[in-house]
Amino acid sequence: MVGVKQDEEVGDRSVPTLWTVPAVSDTAVAALSAILDDLESFSRFDSAAAAAAERAEQALTTARELGLVEFELRAQLVQADLVRRRGNVAEAGRVAQDVRRWAADHDSRHLLARSNHLLAAVFQELGDLSAALEHAVQAIDLLDEDAVPALRIDHLARMADCLGLQGDRGARERYVEVLQLAEEQGDVERQLLVLNNRSYVEMLAGEFETALGLATRLQTLAREHGVALSIGELDTVARALIGLGRLAEAEAVLLPGRSPELLDASPDGDAGADFLLTLAEVQRRQGRVAQAQETLDECVRRCEANGLTSIRVRARREQAELHAAGGHFEAAFAEHKLYSQEALDLQSAQRDARARALQAMYETTEARRQSRRYRELSLRDPLTGLYNRRFVDEQFPRLLEAIAGTEEAIAVALLDLDHFKRVNDTFSHDVGDQVLRIVADLLEQATPAADAGGSFAARMGGEEFLLVLVGADPATAARQLEDVRRSVAAHPWGELVPGLPVTISAGLVSTVGVLRQVEAPCLVLQTPAAMAAGSAAIRRARSSSLIPPQTP
Repeated sequence: MVGVKQDEEVGDRSVPTLWTVPAVSDTAVAALSAILDDLESFSRFDSAAAAAAERAEQALTTARELGLVEFELRAQLVQADLVRRRGNVAEAGRVAQDVRRWAADHDSRHLLARSNHLLAAVFQELGDLSAALEHAVQAIDLLDEDAVPALRIDHLARMADCLGLQGDRGARERYVEVLQLAEEQGDVERQLLVLNNRSYVEMLAGEFETALGLATRLQTLAREHGVALSIGELDTVARALIGLGRLAEAEAVLLPGRSPELLDASPDGDAGADFLLTLAEVQRRQGRVAQAQETLDECVRRCEANGLTSIRVRARREQAELHAAGGHFEAAFAEHKLYSQEALDLQSAQRDARARALQAMYETTEARRQSRRYRELSLRDPLTGLYNRRFVDEQFPRLLEAIAGTEEAIAVALLDLDHFKRVNDTFSHDVGDQVLRIVADLLEQATPAADAGGSFAARMGGEEFLLVLVGADPATAARQLEDVRRSVAAHPWGELVPGLPVTISAGLVSTVGVLRQVEAPCLVLQTPAAMAAGSAAIRRARSSSLIPPQTP
């Protein structure tokens, strides 16, 4: 199995980027792939969230042990989405950014689609709906046509949510489309999710009749399939009824969710506080002030026990309404003042929190980008921009290990500029530097297409260069080196060093043995310079275990 050898940071650890791993059975790969498909499809649902965390960790460990980097990153995205749902949006965004960068570098469409899908949710929660929609659209465009149907439904549903929260009426068409897909798949959980979310969006738009129609379909579907609605879904139905002034019906919908067990198991992580706030409002508006106060007190207790600042602020507004309903207008005024101040403080805190979350996401990415940039600079020759000796020392063994046991060949050429000292002595070192830069450009031009396979040119020092050609058979490598020799000799040097030719001598070896020595101006000329270049290349190759000891 082909993989990656060179380490690259993704998230908080290094993963390989050009690897060869021990053979992994097709059965093991298929089994792990099925687990990840399942996790990606169902981890978003509350009934599966707890088990999903443990399974995702197991999948990540297995993928890491097998050297399956893409599978490992898929498991990381599942974990990040679970982290997001627990409230750590910044961490989820950071992981999604890291995975998306890796996926872009390695052309992994599935990881690109999934990381954009998660980023859409992250930006939606941060209040940046335009960025959320952008990522949602990319997530759909990148998802393969043969992707698991559940994933396509999820991606389309997220885009519908992003459109709906922005007030875009085009969301309705999207919701209809995704609901139809869920119905075709017989996926009840996703049908309930789509109906709930669209009902909520219609309420935001003030379309309470439409919202109630969807909420009624939600109830009917759940009843037909024996599914108990979550307290979040019950709250959606009740809110639609409240919008239409049907308070008694709203309370009847809410009452089944009052049990402490259901409240404590709230999928929104709010211990049912938001649900209780809705119930308190319904009771107050029906004139049952004392009962509403008891409900609100329980809501406040849960807010303070769980640090639910946002709901606590809204509870102050409801408390002011309750004081007023009981004729305690001075207390109502005092409570409303507290609500107004805390609401302003909350808005400020939320803006700061969003800013910190975005900063955490981008600072980590930028810091890693800068780290990679400086590392890249450390592996480059400052004069020519070619790789330097340090890069050769690091990369050579990796290339050799990558082809171990295969029929793939590596050819290595050591090139020297002929009589380069005369250039420096006659025209100055500045002119000599210009010559070196031009030769370096010609070497890079000689292998532009091969670079993706690991081929590269390097400056070893002075006027000595190295050309490494991966996958080139001996005859092809010899032709490429001859092309390099000709291109150097044919360059219009007269404008820079009039009267002095600039040529190269080169020795070429391969993992299958010595090829030839090339020196200007002839194609094959066994001169001392060429033989020295070839011998040096062989010595370097042997020192890296490129070829076995032999007599050149």
